[in-house]
Amino acid sequence: MVKRKRIALNYQASYDFSAGIVIYIQNLVKGFSLLEDSLQPELLIIHSEGSPIIELQEINYKYISFYLYRPIKNSFFVKVFNKLSRELTGKNIIRRYGFPDKEILLYPFFHCPETWHFRKRFFWKPDFQEMYYPNFITTAELEHVKSYLSEIREQPDQEIVFSSEDSYHDYEKFFSPYKNRIKILKFVSILPKLPNLGREEIRRKYSLPEKYFIVANQFWPHKNHKLVFEALVEVRKLHPDVYVALSGKQSSYRDANYFESLQKIIAENKLESNVKFLGFIPRTDQLLLMKYAQAVIQPSLFEGWSTVIEDSKALGQFVLASDLRVNIEQSDRNILFFNQKNPLELAKTMDKVLKGQIERRPYDYNENITKFTQDLIDVFGLTN
Repeated sequence: MVKRKRIALNYQASYDFSAGIVIYIQNLVKGFSLLEDSLQPELLIIHSEGSPIIELQEINYKYISFYLYRPIKNSFFVKVFNKLSRELTGKNIIRRYGFPDKEILLYPFFHCPETWHFRKRFFWKPDFQEMYYPNFITTAELEHVKSYLSEIREQPDQEIVFSSEDSYHDYEKFFSPYKNRIKILKFVSILPKLPNLGREEIRRKYSLPEKYFIVANQFWPHKNHKLVFEALVEVRKLHPDVYVALSGKQSSYRDANYFESLQKIIAENKLESNVKFLGFIPRTDQLLLMKYAQAVIQPSLFEGWSTVIEDSKALGQFVLASDLRVNIEQSDRNILFFNQKNPLELAKTMDKVLKGQIERRPYDYNENITKFTQDLIDVFGLTN
């Protein structure tokens, strides 16, 4: 009988909170499913009530189970009682029974009353946006990140997985010296089956013109939508019918006024006939719209490893991306870069697309997926 590695995946996220985390965990499960049977781990999905578990169930991974996690209200009584019980018995008395024991690998690791005794901890830090743009988060969030990573770096038996070389270099920059072990897992997009809709059908479904660009980012401040509208003002001088569609939930817990500020820019520059907000749409529809667009625009001020760029690579689509180090690390073809703070540079790249002055180079994305599955084996120690 095969003795399978046991991995608990922390899936306590939703599309409302972070589509990136949701898709990241889904791609891990899809990656595991591509391994030969003897290497496939036993997975326990720890999810919250709002997590889209049906999308994981549809993957039909053979060795999977689900655990609905409801946090214990950490009252003063619970804290004191559990502190005493740990001193006397080595474990919390008040806890959720059925939660994975310490012999399972919990990824990404999170702190709760049931995990305090896990000695081997496997963290994931996709990026260090908060260190570069502290104005996008609260002071309390920033201090939490600093203290959390300062604690991790002192523990040689704890590991951190980064999604890029760029994020690893930032860790060295901000948190050296460190004692913990480092691993890098550059995720890929293993796309779901797309609806059987052609270009014209999906375009009509969302009332889009024949030609359009698309921005497929959540409406968070660091996604830098403002630059797109500033560039659009310039592009429209040469191409009056230029059009940009934007998908994503039109709210941000990081800035409640962010979407309203974008609408104001559109109104001030009379861009209403050149822009359409699609709202939160099914991921499969979003992928189809990306596939049939003139190009995907990724204007972010910061990324860890862009899901949008990875989706575009998997779709064979062309991307206009901000010149972040990580974006340059992530893609070397079918892409043009622009200065993340210069709308004129983005306007020039859009003009090139509209004039047909770009080169689309085909390549086999399956090679990326094969590399990813091998990395899964190495990072999670999935050996026979």
